[in-house]
Amino acid sequence: MNILKFTDSNRVCFLNETSRDDALLKLTTISDEYLYDSSLFYSEVIKREELMSTGLGFEVAFPHSKNEFVIDFFLTIGISSAGINWNSFDGKDVKLIFLIGGLVEQQEQYLNILATLSNLIKKQENKERLLAAKSETEFYEVFTDLALKENQAV
Repeated sequence: MNILKFTDSNRVCFLNETSRDDALLKLTTISDEYLYDSSLFYSEVIKREELMSTGLGFEVAFPHSKNEFVIDFFLTIGISSAGINWNSFDGKDVKLIFLIGGLVEQQEQYLNILATLSNLIKKQENKERLLAAKSETEFYEVFTDLALKENQAV
């Protein structure tokens, strides 16, 4: 799956926010062009987080929602150098946040995006390269390079 078709350098953001909810609000705002209603989408993402944290451990979170407020699939990426408490399974703060918006009727596409991202960042060296980026542009260049090397951009 070509993970790059779901994001671009305009949807990569270094976060100064210190709370999960504020970080999600910032990422949702950046994703506005892919949403019919960003405030309702944000509410759905928060409801999902309250059910169970999307902080999967290893300093990574995959907040996501499939709902009628999404125009088309998208991926927005947040980076927090300081880390954000996400109630992750391993208790570690989250530094990489991959917000995924999906269409209700396309479950397979949704699962493929999650699997592709997981495969891309499960390697420690990949995660370290991403976290070493000093700007949104550099992050996106590294993300693109990793996607190509890991065959996640074909």
